[in-house]
Amino acid sequence: MELAIQIIIYSIILISFGFDWWLSKLNYDHRNAPIPEQVKDIYDDKEYQRWQAYSMDNHRFTKMSKLISLAVFLIILVSGGFVMFHNWAESLVSNNLPLQVIVFMAPYFLITQLVGIPLSYYRTFVIEEKYGFNKTTKQTFVLDKIKGLILSIILGGGLLYLIISIYESMPSGTSFFLITWASLVILFIIINILYVPVFVPMFNKLTPLEEGTLRDKIIDFAEGVGYEINKISVMDASKRSTKLNAFFSGFGKFKNIVLFDTLLDKMDDDEIVAVLAHEIGHNKHKHVIFNMIQSAIILTVYLGVLLLVLNVPEFSTAFGFDSLNIGFSLILFTVLIDPISILIELITASFSRKHEYQADAYAASHTTKDDMIQALKVLTKENFANLTPHPLYVKLRYSHPPTASRIAAINEVI
Repeated sequence: MELAIQIIIYSIILISFGFDWWLSKLNYDHRNAPIPEQVKDIYDDKEYQRWQAYSMDNHRFTKMSKLISLAVFLIILVSGGFVMFHNWAESLVSNNLPLQVIVFMAPYFLITQLVGIPLSYYRTFVIEEKYGFNKTTKQTFVLDKIKGLILSIILGGGLLYLIISIYESMPSGTSFFLITWASLVILFIIINILYVPVFVPMFNKLTPLEEGTLRDKIIDFAEGVGYEINKISVMDASKRSTKLNAFFSGFGKFKNIVLFDTLLDKMDDDEIVAVLAHEIGHNKHKHVIFNMIQSAIILTVYLGVLLLVLNVPEFSTAFGFDSLNIGFSLILFTVLIDPISILIELITASFSRKHEYQADAYAASHTTKDDMIQALKVLTKENFANLTPHPLYVKLRYSHPPTASRIAAINEVI
């Protein structure tokens, strides 16, 4: 059985990597497809050639990054590195299982972080810099990495400690499943509520949107459609990138609207109102609630896979452990969910694209079609979005429909 498990695990790793590699190349090779009529005016010839070069650089970089990550994981796995991590953790912590698992995971986490830093540096200061998107200073880059590391240790370590503590106190499958599921759902809701007021300010400065025409238009629009706005903030995104975005976070009394300062620079007031109308459309269609339910269902599937790994000691002994190793089981869990995630993403991406069409239609019918279309074109151009993604790649990976499809749908709104 152990040999069969080894074959299954290695097969999943290689097939998942191969599938992702093939899908990425399929999308990349589609970059020269004819540009849809709806978006031909977004780039001129020179800009489009620049986008193709940017696409080529990113494609090569992404392939290399994934190959390096795979190589690191396989080297640790084949060389018995995870068993060494376990022996080290056991020698340091022998009477506290949750802490022992955290210590076991720490070297693997540290290695992946160290490998990721030069890759992230290259993407930021070579590729993004080359095409004029990067505004990050080296000091900001270093501080971001330190803050991200601390946050990962606190949140990731805390989450890990919680799951192992529940497993240790109630190893029964049903009890562990129910308590863990409920705990994680509550935790995710809390993080969603705290995201803007607590986590975003760790990395970016948020300031209230100044009094003026834009704020007045936003308030007037929101009141006109019966949407209560508690807070509108502007985020200093320009200190890292020229790219644009806006988002809503939280729900009920905890709703927050956040505008990138780059958005204010690149769009006029009516276009920004159209973007916010789109976000309000998500709220009006109850997409936030839908997504929470969807996440709870996905969590159910993932916990089922986790229980399977935890209940089969051979998943550990097949790779050199004397018995079930909870930390290693958690790592293998991330491998086993790869093929499942492909199917899940296919379904969730389909729902997400449907929701984007609904939010677009809401914005177009409550502002103007022209403002919504122009806002989409500005977002597409400034973010260097792909005008001709491969249809299969869209189905499997795109949470938002391609710009041409969105504009075509908006033009059909009555």
